[in-house]
Amino acid sequence: MSTIPIVIVKVILLVSFAVASGIAADQTAPRVCIEDGCMRGSWMRSFLGRRYQAFVGVPFAKPPVGPLRFAGPVPNEPWTETELDATGNVQREPCIQLDILLSQRGVEGSEDCLYLNVYSPMTSTKGSNSSNHVPIPTLVFIHPGAFMVGYNSPLMYNAEKLMDHSVILVTIPYRLGAFGFLSTSDEAASGNFGLKDQRLALQWIQKNIHAFGGDPKLVTLLGSSAGGASVHLHLMHLQNEGLFQRAISLSGNALAAWSTPKKNPEQTARKQAALVGIQNSDQLTTSELIQALRSVDANQIAKSYSALTVGQRKNRYFFQQNGSPYHMLLYGPVIEPSTVEDAFLTAHPKDLWSHSEKYLSVPWLTGIVPNDGFVFSFPILKDAACSPDIITHQKRMLFNLLGGTERPDIFPFLSQRFSTKFTSIGECFTKDNVDILTQIFNEALFAYPLFLSVRQHSHNKQRQNPPIFLYKFSYKGERSYSTVFVTDDSLSRDFGIVHVDDLLYIFRSPVLFPTTRRSSPDAKASQRFNELLVHFARTGIAPNGKDVGHLEDSSHDLDTNDAEFPLAFELINTNRTDEPVAQRFVDLYDEEMISFWKSYYGD
Repeated sequence: MSTIPIVIVKVILLVSFAVASGIAADQTAPRVCIEDGCMRGSWMRSFLGRRYQAFVGVPFAKPPVGPLRFAGPVPNEPWTETELDATGNVQREPCIQLDILLSQRGVEGSEDCLYLNVYSPMTSTKGSNSSNHVPIPTLVFIHPGAFMVGYNSPLMYNAEKLMDHSVILVTIPYRLGAFGFLSTSDEAASGNFGLKDQRLALQWIQKNIHAFGGDPKLVTLLGSSAGGASVHLHLMHLQNEGLFQRAISLSGNALAAWSTPKKNPEQTARKQAALVGIQNSDQLTTSELIQALRSVDANQIAKSYSALTVGQRKNRYFFQQNGSPYHMLLYGPVIEPSTVEDAFLTAHPKDLWSHSEKYLSVPWLTGIVPNDGFVFSFPILKDAACSPDIITHQKRMLFNLLGGTERPDIFPFLSQRFSTKFTSIGECFTKDNVDILTQIFNEALFAYPLFLSVRQHSHNKQRQNPPIFLYKFSYKGERSYSTVFVTDDSLSRDFGIVHVDDLLYIFRSPVLFPTTRRSSPDAKASQRFNELLVHFARTGIAPNGKDVGHLEDSSHDLDTNDAEFPLAFELINTNRTDEPVAQRFVDLYDEEMISFWKSYYGD
């Protein structure tokens, strides 16, 4: 769900990749040949100084423009260049988007955006054809961004921390907003084009990763937030069989209200058409509607997002006055007709996940951070003082975010679980209530769907299910994405470990944060977390609390856990300068919380 500030737009367009990423000078650039042609990459240095290869801006699909807008992706043709420049010097724009949270940025990106990046250890491609070469695992990263925004740029997700480990990293883009998810609920535009972009990238990886030293049988999907929900959805797409062998979802779940299939997508498509000036959009056939939308300038479509809101027109006040991100929830996965030839999702994820024969038998590592819900609660910090006309709009905000059936008693209902904290709220939320809102959203939109998916998985007895491993990232470092979400110093304070903070330890983000010192506690936390991720990518196994001998610090009784609910490994701070991060096992299971939200959603 995360978003990023305006500075990235200027940096991506104006700063050279070589300067920003610290490419090591070398007269002999790395080269790789695949069926599409040969490509020239760049040498780079990992966080600890290891040399690795970077191939940036490799096409895997035809530009989705013209008749390919609002259509499934088509594999690219072999390139005509003798040698493709994949050094990063040729700038590839992000997929076209408008960040509603920071709409002053304007539209950025291009429809021609389906280019992936591959990072591999120095020896992998050189030895990939030798008889004694041992292939290494591949991590495929799907970026966050509420299905509306996001980047796979090395300026945002730099590989140098992961490249201290024996792993290949592929970062993939996918179409966003209307371009990735607009749907008419029929064959005219079935939707889920962004998810189909991800699927095509996985097919490209299966076909070509051996050329980079990778093993097509050791591919792990890794996604964060909307990317994590995407990973979960890929598990439920049986046609993905063989495209990946492990899955990792960081703070993202397909059963969460913000990622479940949108209702009435055709209505949204017709509203979108009306906003860009298509006459009689409510009377056109779906084929005529899509044909008309294909003729509209892409920037005009993206720019119109700010006028497209959830719910009735009278409820637009809250969204527009506060510049909130909540109508970013408009576009996302949809249920497609089974008659669609390349359909990705033909049933509700809750129905698919409740039957083990309807999802892939792949080990899954998933988890949360303590304050994931902050990504939804922080806009309240910008609110003016309570006034009578904002009460209804804040209730609408709760309905839109929490999902479920609209209920006039939402405050009394929530007070059943949060009674002591609701006494200070009165009739509307203020910035003083950001912590309670964070807890509400954290439980409803991250923890509860996680627990629900684990319980459904463990209750399936039709087959021997693959294992689910849980984590909780509770290490507090020097930096946090809360400084990105909240840029007003007068509103800033310590908001804890917030949504996507764990990404800080997997990647370096040079456009947002300064480089971490090699001797710092954060560097050690990064090393520990990435070791766990890479080990899982190689073996399909993560810590699960059964090997008590590896407990470093645990105040929890391991015997109190629900027999069918796995323990989670948690990374935490210590008071030791020589070992500032420790791992322990915790019981995340909370029957009271599960029962409360199960009652709310009627699950």
